[in-house]
Amino acid sequence: MAKKQKMRKMQPVEKATEEKAGTTLKDLLGADALAKLKIVEKDLKTQQELAAQEAAEQARREKEERERNKSFAELLEEYDKKGGGKFS
Repeated sequence: MAKKQKMRKMQPVEKATEEKAGTTLKDLLGADALAKLKIVEKDLKTQQELAAQEAAEQARREKEERERNKSFAELLEEYDKKGGGKFS
């Protein structure tokens, strides 16, 4: 009999958690707040893409600068490693 009473008490609690779980963020927030969040998310995404492009451009410029500043010996050594030497 005690087990039946415990089971009866648990059932309303489970129903309450199901009701809470059924609500979503969209339901809790108003349409204006949701629209603002979407705009902020879109802005953040574009900022991240821009930052990634700038980082790639910076890396390309640094690589180009290193190429430009190589000494003749380094260039010759690199040429020989590629197998482009005259007598290789």
